[in-house]
Amino acid sequence: MKKVCRKELLLLFGLMNSLIIFSQESPIDFKVDGGDLKIISNDAQHPCITQNEYAILEKELVANVKKLGLDKKFNKNVLPTSFLWPLKLAAGFNQCQFHFIGAFVDQNTATTAIQDFNCETNTYDGHQGTDIAIAPYGFYKMDNNQVEVIAGAAGTIVQRADGNLDRNCSSNSLTANSIILQHSDGTYSLYWHMKKGSITTKTVGQTVVSGEYLGIVGSSGSSSGPHLHFEVRSGAASTTYKDPYSGSCNILNSNSYWVTQKPHTDPAILKVSVNTSDITLATCPTSDVPNESTTFIVPFQGSGLAAGYAKFYVFLRDYPANTPLDMKILNPNGTVFNSWTYAISTFYKTSYWGFSKLLPTLAGIYTFQATYNGNTCSQNFTITTALENDSFLENGLLQIYPNPTNDFFTIKGQSVENGNYHYTISNVNGQIIDEENIYISNNSINKLVSISELSKGIYFISFENGKNKITKKIIKN
Repeated sequence: MKKVCRKELLLLFGLMNSLIIFSQESPIDFKVDGGDLKIISNDAQHPCITQNEYAILEKELVANVKKLGLDKKFNKNVLPTSFLWPLKLAAGFNQCQFHFIGAFVDQNTATTAIQDFNCETNTYDGHQGTDIAIAPYGFYKMDNNQVEVIAGAAGTIVQRADGNLDRNCSSNSLTANSIILQHSDGTYSLYWHMKKGSITTKTVGQTVVSGEYLGIVGSSGSSSGPHLHFEVRSGAASTTYKDPYSGSCNILNSNSYWVTQKPHTDPAILKVSVNTSDITLATCPTSDVPNESTTFIVPFQGSGLAAGYAKFYVFLRDYPANTPLDMKILNPNGTVFNSWTYAISTFYKTSYWGFSKLLPTLAGIYTFQATYNGNTCSQNFTITTALENDSFLENGLLQIYPNPTNDFFTIKGQSVENGNYHYTISNVNGQIIDEENIYISNNSINKLVSISELSKGIYFISFENGKNKITKKIIKN
């Protein structure tokens, strides 16, 4: 039997101790939460528009169309109307993708079966429109006017409703905030469930052009959460509804009504974010709490996280099961700070996945990105140190305003230490766009900076004197 010396025992003990330490620390460096976003959708028992409401609408449309003389004006010889996608992001708000399909038109007329245009079942019994939901954080997006409803095609307003409650979560008999347009070929398009007070100020009888603002996505009327019920008809009667999508199981019409038809299943990365702690997915009708940040002061301690760690979230739409998702944290120079992959085992319409990862500690602008099928969604975040902020930001000695801004902003401060300072403007990729050396005397600065030549977007302003530094994000509208 081999005799084990004291030195070997100590080495073995050290290795075992290292393994114990690793096993205690490693669980915080992997997926810790995620799954279905569990966004409630309307269904046959909770339809977007009830049959009673359809009957009331039909009478209103017939009366308005006759009053406006539109029943005699439309031209049946013009080309059939084609629609743009009826949603867009509001100016100044960016997200890789922001919607998913909650339900297509039901093509099966039997009350016991459903079928969408693609011979699949993303619909509910009797559904006459396309439900386009916004994600993630539907009510948060609604509250902050982030997703606009736009006219799919030029037309005349023949119905308008506003001022109705917009935080509904279930079937009800309440009126939705809505717009209905009649188009030059006599077709109609319905825009349903919009936010209270957001509807265009144009009135019945006035016209809109293709792509014109109509309102904000909301949850008014018989709605399960913020989404747009978009409906196309060939006439005023609800029985004339069409499916804007063409497909082998579309029995209503052979043609597509879209300028460019999107796929039935459209996998994509909706959004990535860097977070100070776990997100709070609230229940309808309260807003979610994203807990996102684009600036982290190190040393950092997030709520519920290990020291130095942040949460890195990815939000997905129609993501194929068992398909690896590639994620990276990139250094300011583009090299890889950290990388990992994760395969989601179940198909979800929308899902979220959060990863605890160690933050960089060197100051700079970093990038978190996720890639699927050659498409990358990314979010920049800044690492700065407590020393860089103590003298300026936390004590309020230096201010940069207005923010957001258009063409100019001001750097203003009192009781600032005299001396030489270096000022830079950089873009989200870390590229320095402008820089200048400044000498401060009389312990004050009041400098007007022009950014009129820069395009709209996010920029970072840095101001330092060798001992202290401030890095602040500024948005140009």
